[in-house]
Amino acid sequence: MNTFSKVLLASVMAIALGLWLSWVSVDKTPPPSDLPWQIEVTAEGSIKVFQTQIGTTTLGEFIQRYREYPEITLFVSPQGDSVIEAYFNSLILAGLKAKVVLLLDVDKATRDAMYERGIRISTMGSGTRKVELSSDDIQQLTAVVISGITYIPATNVTTELLLKRFGEPTHKLKDDNTGAVHWVYTEKGLDVALNDNDKEVFQYVHPKDMARLLEPLMQQKQLSKP
Repeated sequence: MNTFSKVLLASVMAIALGLWLSWVSVDKTPPPSDLPWQIEVTAEGSIKVFQTQIGTTTLGEFIQRYREYPEITLFVSPQGDSVIEAYFNSLILAGLKAKVVLLLDVDKATRDAMYERGIRISTMGSGTRKVELSSDDIQQLTAVVISGITYIPATNVTTELLLKRFGEPTHKLKDDNTGAVHWVYTEKGLDVALNDNDKEVFQYVHPKDMARLLEPLMQQKQLSKP
């Protein structure tokens, strides 16, 4: 066999080997794990969604995972109830764009102290006070665990998709104030609010906190009874 033939044969074999390897190779890209229906009930009875375990994962860990920084704000209702939330205006989760709000597990004494140290307080149309926190307090909050997640996808979610991905809800409750219908999945710690005139809202909490989450709706039902 002359030199040209040897080179040609080697080239053909190399091409054939490359084609064979590309054909038999297995796609090692991991499947997405940030989809809203990928809810894992943990051994401790909590839930894990968006790679975040309610009551365990901290705000700092969430920020590090998604490499986005939120707006962290303390809100005080007209009734005096306060919460601290971390708001992400736009996150890409499993290729899907969404707004995400994290509820932070901060005790009342700490919330009150942070309120007193607040840099600026403004009043919203509802009468709720919005408090801009100090930089030191914001840094402190990155070590606080997440007690709830609100997920608002940019794309509309149909009832057909909900049934396919989540199954039949434990309850369906209508909010008489907004007209939204809440699909409640008690064991998954999930409440999905469906409204024809607005975006769907997914709320994830520890299953033991579902009663507290649904309390306003249940009060409506009690008041509406004859």
